[in-house]
Amino acid sequence: MVAAVTSCIAIDEFSPKQRTQIENYLNKNELEYTITADSAYVHLAGNKYLEDGDERGRWAQVGSKVVFNFEAYTFASAPATTPYYTNKRYLAEEISADLNTQYWDFEPREVILGDGEILSSLEDALVGSLRGDSLAVFLTSSLAYGASGMGAVPANTAVMIVLTVEDVQE
Repeated sequence: MVAAVTSCIAIDEFSPKQRTQIENYLNKNELEYTITADSAYVHLAGNKYLEDGDERGRWAQVGSKVVFNFEAYTFASAPATTPYYTNKRYLAEEISADLNTQYWDFEPREVILGDGEILSSLEDALVGSLRGDSLAVFLTSSLAYGASGMGAVPANTAVMIVLTVEDVQE
């Protein structure tokens, strides 16, 4: 296990229990991880560009344009088996009919790191990534949607978001 704690913010009454659940899940499954400055857990789940001679491009940094696909799951003691949101059409087609996906955008997401377009915890997780990286990012509720929740995510719920980096540009 690789763990690097640099600081700890966004602590609330749910964070200690959720942090323990996330750590137990990662350790039980022998998944290496790092902890970002804002206390998100990041596991490099894989890289689809490992062939010899494949140029992976530049490292993502603040100010970089990052293009990615994603899957988002609620997390209790393990990730839910069905995502509550994704831009991957094949996954959305498998989601329960209870969710209306007709307005979902299925294009890869493009963000400039540091512009605040996505959760800051996800921006932090993407810094240092390369084209082809797949990151599983675990967020306590205080780093995700907090006491209000959002859409299909109930209040005070931890989440796991899988990001697949398609490109990193200046």
